[in-house]
Amino acid sequence: MFTKRIFRKDPPALRPPFERWLFLGLCAVLSLGPLPARAFDPFPVEGGPGEHRRILDAALGCPAGDGAHCWTVAARDRLEPALRRPDITAITLWNPAHCDGGDLPDGRGAAALSACRDWIRAELDAAVGAADRLVDADGTPVPVRGRCGAFLAGDTDPLCRVDHHLGRALHAAQDFYAHTNWTDRPLPPTEVSLRSPQGLGGTGPIPWLAPDDAGSPPAGLMSGCFLFFPEGLFCQGRTRHEDLNKDRRHGSDTPPVGGTPRGEVGGNFARAFDAAAGETARMWTDLEARLVATYGGARGRAMACVLRTGSAASCAPAISIRPRQTPG
Repeated sequence: MFTKRIFRKDPPALRPPFERWLFLGLCAVLSLGPLPARAFDPFPVEGGPGEHRRILDAALGCPAGDGAHCWTVAARDRLEPALRRPDITAITLWNPAHCDGGDLPDGRGAAALSACRDWIRAELDAAVGAADRLVDADGTPVPVRGRCGAFLAGDTDPLCRVDHHLGRALHAAQDFYAHTNWTDRPLPPTEVSLRSPQGLGGTGPIPWLAPDDAGSPPAGLMSGCFLFFPEGLFCQGRTRHEDLNKDRRHGSDTPPVGGTPRGEVGGNFARAFDAAAGETARMWTDLEARLVATYGGARGRAMACVLRTGSAASCAPAISIRPRQTPG
């Protein structure tokens, strides 16, 4: 029952009984001990939260920014499990959910990267659709549980359903910067090799992930091969995920220093982190705009308020669509 529920909204290729064996196999491997990271570290690192949460805090915590668009600590606490979940369910093996596999020539690498962008956009579409139930027809927020840590695909709480899809979209978008060469410092030609691809030197969010971009991936953009561990066995003759990833930090320095070979040189970890935070902020701004465009100003703003605060009560004043009628 558990496997059926957790996979119901996952890729079409995963269907019983294959999904059941895949899930059980993954559990068996995990039981042998921790695997090498294959995404921005989802678990607490270096005396603080995991990287996905750190990125979320940097992007939406807004310590000195516009409070009208910032997420409360409680709301970020609520979203964090959904943001981490792609690394601890069967979609940890699903390359589009982590922007992996973009190293192959003849268009296959570009197709893998485009599959990741499609995954992000589909999950954001699903989040917008699920948000309809956050408020009633008059724009008044409905009561929400505000605790979604145990979310499964069958959960009917509207806030948890939005978090589920938003967390998946943000996870993949953040992984894009850890797993590709977009932000990596350019290398001298003599240092470029299969195991050390050229960095593109990009800064900030890549235009290709913007919601209105319909083009192909930029020339030279790539991510590493991931099929399973050990990568050297499953990705022979290819640029591997472990060759490109910037998933972990080392120490508590500011700016942070990477804890992987690619991340520890050229400030690559910090560059990937900053771009992922910028992408997270951009995606939230775009999602707010989509909610307003889809559901109207009052309802859309109320939905965004509930997501940012997790509280229907705090979002109720001054958002009703209809003016209050006076007697007589």
